[in-house]
Amino acid sequence: MTALDIFVLLLMGSGAIFGFLRGLVQEILSLCVWLLIIVAVRFLHPAATDFLSGPIGNEGGASVLAFAAILIVVYALGRSIARAIGQKSRKSLLGPVDRVLGFGFGMIKGLLVATLFYLLVTLVYDSFYGPEENRPEWLTESRTYPLLNASGSAMVDLVEQQRSGQEADE
Repeated sequence: MTALDIFVLLLMGSGAIFGFLRGLVQEILSLCVWLLIIVAVRFLHPAATDFLSGPIGNEGGASVLAFAAILIVVYALGRSIARAIGQKSRKSLLGPVDRVLGFGFGMIKGLLVATLFYLLVTLVYDSFYGPEENRPEWLTESRTYPLLNASGSAMVDLVEQQRSGQEADE
């Protein structure tokens, strides 16, 4: 077992524990909050920047402040709503099911974070040493290498398909 295996297990384990504690409903709603932040910034940022340009007196400063204000307000409101709904869900009759599904969802989130880390490490390594160079032993000899390599390849293939306009294989 290499350090990479331990790192992946820690990421997946902590994701699973937090998912169990929060439950699937709160996990899903928290992801929806981040999507809502993206939409809010996309549509509200120009108006908020124009509104703040006068008092701030600097276009760049107003833009940064508008971004931060939108992010903080939407995040705080969305997070409190997600927490309230999640608590009601965990206290309901389906609370144990919510927690078990949250455990699995959290583990998948941990795997996605580990895969993104793996892709970043391989990108940096391949940039310095070239793709034809053998990767380090601590990476290739780890037990999680096949899983990370397969999930990383699937992510890269999905992005390439989306960029080219093809539909993803089902």
